[in-house]
Amino acid sequence: EELEKLGLTVTPSVGNFILIHFPEVEGKKATDADAFLSSRGCVLRLVGNYGLPNALRMSIGSEEANKAVVANLAEFLKQ
Repeated sequence: EELEKLGLTVTPSVGNFILIHFPEVEGKKATDADAFLSSRGCVLRLVGNYGLPNALRMSIGSEEANKAVVANLAEFLKQ
């Protein structure tokens, strides 16, 4: 829900991960988000090899880790 409040699309999931889709906007694509998050210690997975070039897979972690991803994505999207 928090990611959708940021304007991102999240594929519904019943597994231990969620799929986050990014806009087709230069500087805001999944590869840009991945680089930004990685530089802040948040490791998600690019899934381009699954035919989803503009999405990241986020494994569900601790509440602290999940909140860190959301906070960092909020910062990323404001740039």
